[in-house]
Amino acid sequence: MVSLLGFGVLLVTAVTVEGLSLQAKSVEPPEHFLYQSRAECHIATNGTQREAHLLDRYFWDRQEYVRFDSRVGEFRAVTELGEPDARLWNSLKDFLEIKRHEADSACLHNFDISVPFASKRRVQPVVTITLTDYDRSSQNGMLVCNVDGFFPLEIEIKWLRNGKEEDPHKVVTTDVMENGDWTYQIHVMLETQLMHGDVFGCQVEHASFKGPVTVQWEPQTDSARSKKWTGVVGIVLGLVFLLPGLILYLKNKKGRAIPQPGGLIS
Repeated sequence: MVSLLGFGVLLVTAVTVEGLSLQAKSVEPPEHFLYQSRAECHIATNGTQREAHLLDRYFWDRQEYVRFDSRVGEFRAVTELGEPDARLWNSLKDFLEIKRHEADSACLHNFDISVPFASKRRVQPVVTITLTDYDRSSQNGMLVCNVDGFFPLEIEIKWLRNGKEEDPHKVVTTDVMENGDWTYQIHVMLETQLMHGDVFGCQVEHASFKGPVTVQWEPQTDSARSKKWTGVVGIVLGLVFLLPGLILYLKNKKGRAIPQPGGLIS
């Protein structure tokens, strides 16, 4: 008997067509006792002709054990665990006949709805630069270009120093990560020596931009940082002295009687 404690189901629907990937999924349950059903629609287009290929895959504990392939026309066990299910589902003739038509009734139907939306959708990324792991003595540090919230997936990112592309061997790029809202994020790190006067730039090319967009960053000297903090402290002190006077003024204004026109009955 299988305990239902901690049991969850992850349903994934994926459509792939000529490099375009559309995917929607729920929040993942705990890894143990994970049962997953993944329906994959692969659409091949040739002019006005379209061919749909359905793979309906079933997983237990992160391992695929049985699948339905529309090109085969029946369920096939992937592991020994899937043999009883494959025999049972293949014996259900009406159910099997429905599965054989799902490549057209489900895949092509969803294709006509999803692909026009996805192919025209453009979301511009938000690009920011942050400094981490800075060593004051050697002036070595890591600049991170954070590119977040973009769609479609394809994107090109370069690090520039004084307008020239940096050595690719100094650059480390994370995998593209899904945000779960049909947008993506990626982070590109540059390890380098930060010299005063240098101007660094993170250049991003994406379908949502008309051309390359560059966000710039310059190292700050100790004196510049000191002036910045002096300004912040000055603003805070000014507010501290201004606030009591403003409160006293508002109280006096609230308590002052307002003269009324003659002839009114109070």
